Amino acid sequence: MFSNKKLLSKAEFIEKMISLPTIQLLGEEADAFLDYMVDESVLKNNARIVRMAKSTKIIRAIGFGTGRFLKPAATFSSSDYKKQWIHGKIELSAKKVRGCIVIFDDDLEEGIEGAAFKDHLMKLIAIKVANELDEAAWISDTHSLGGFANTDIRSMWDGWRYIITHSQSGQDYYNDVTGAAVVLSAAAGGDFTLVGKIAEQAASAPYNWEFKYGKALKKLASAYKTVGLGKLRFWNSDQVTQDYLDALASRSTILGDQAILGKGPRHYGEVPIVNCPLMPVTLDANGKLGAGSYTDVLLTPAENLIMGVQKEITLESERSAADEATYWFYAMKLTFAIENVNACVLVQKMTIA
Repeated sequence: MFSNKKLLSKAEFIEKMISLPTIQLLGEEADAFLDYMVDESVLKNNARIVRMAKSTKIIRAIGFGTGRFLKPAATFSSSDYKKQWIHGKIELSAKKVRGCIVIFDDDLEEGIEGAAFKDHLMKLIAIKVANELDEAAWISDTHSLGGFANTDIRSMWDGWRYIITHSQSGQDYYNDVTGAAVVLSAAAGGDFTLVGKIAEQAASAPYNWEFKYGKALKKLASAYKTVGLGKLRFWNSDQVTQDYLDALASRSTILGDQAILGKGPRHYGEVPIVNCPLMPVTLDANGKLGAGSYTDVLLTPAENLIMGVQKEITLESERSAADEATYWFYAMKLTFAIENVNACVLVQKMTIA
């Protein structure tokens, strides 16, 4: 029996893992299946789930528009009556995704773990699905911005990032009731004094620090802070968080000492920072995935991000005697939206160390 350490060094074993599901895992290779699948999904797990009875659902937003409601009694007249409401709508349109994995009889009978191999494989698939949905929720677009083929689920919806970056007046996702999202640029000529990373120190006296979390928080409308800063979230790649902690560690303060000891804060002020490993760090200046070295930070209330679900994930099996295998089919219907883009501050074109 090979040891786990020896297995890890066997190239042919790794190749067989990558070639799932049409693999043959011989009993001599391991007594337990070794996998490297890690659940990195964070965004969708913190989104607000909206149940949909039909494939389309409308969420209405309503308000009074501009102008004051109260007037001095001495001058109050019919011209001061509020006669019109301002309203907007958020349309959820669920779309279907499918997947299939084939489990061959030989893998169950002769392979490692026996019948338990099927359950182990199902758990891996669940993690894989979660990771793919998390990435799709953030980076998808239906406008060929990311260059996703029509065979890629990331071409099926406009993800949360696209919604935010296309929410200005006159754009598709402008909110008629509350207004647009705040989009800041960390690139040269943008909205910060010191460009680049989440925390930068000036090269000349008085050597001040600039934390981009701070400006994002200032730019968020005060109305969204009254519910408590603890209900807000900074969402970003774990690499951005590490840059923040490294910046704290470099300062000659008690906070810096705590960061060095691994006790640094996972929050900025009172706002928690949530690590999202699947938020990309390879965006270009236009937001295209894999074409550059930019990343983002999103500040918004925890449940402002919406996942609309018409049908939870279903699992059906089909037996194929000819193939001596069982086909397992996955399907679900879902979509993504943002309740109030005006409650979002996106810092884009950031870099990491």
